[in-house]
Amino acid sequence: MLHHVMRALIVTVFVATVAASGRGQGTARKISAAGITGTWTGQSSCVGNRPACKDEVVVYRFEPVASRSTLITLLADKIIKGKRVPMYRLDFQYDESKRTLSCEFMQGQTRGKWEYKVTSDDTIEGMSIVKSVARRVKVRRVREDQMPAPPDHNSYGP
Repeated sequence: MLHHVMRALIVTVFVATVAASGRGQGTARKISAAGITGTWTGQSSCVGNRPACKDEVVVYRFEPVASRSTLITLLADKIIKGKRVPMYRLDFQYDESKRTLSCEFMQGQTRGKWEYKVTSDDTIEGMSIVKSVARRVKVRRVREDQMPAPPDHNSYGP
């Protein structure tokens, strides 16, 4: 029960912080799901005491899903020794009015959720929630040719 309360509190604080950071900047320009597609890179940092968790430099490729204007596929990589190593493929629901991406996932017996907020045309911030916040991510838009070569699409599984 306590972890549900903590999770709700953490999500509320995160959303309030992101919302407050946009105040005073005027009305944010709407960004469609198509406007998010492309390559993004940044830091994925562990939160809390998770000995198996390692901070990572990540590269995200957001790709459109044919005939689904609010669905975006994320191909996630981490950089190891200068190379992109595939981690996972997930489909995210995009809410244009809130500028949020969300996806529930299962990994083994663990159920979790990724939540991202498009904070500007070139910055996305978010977190992974597994009982409580497990990771914080901040990525910025880059050109694909600025990154190491991407893995083949088949490397991410079905």
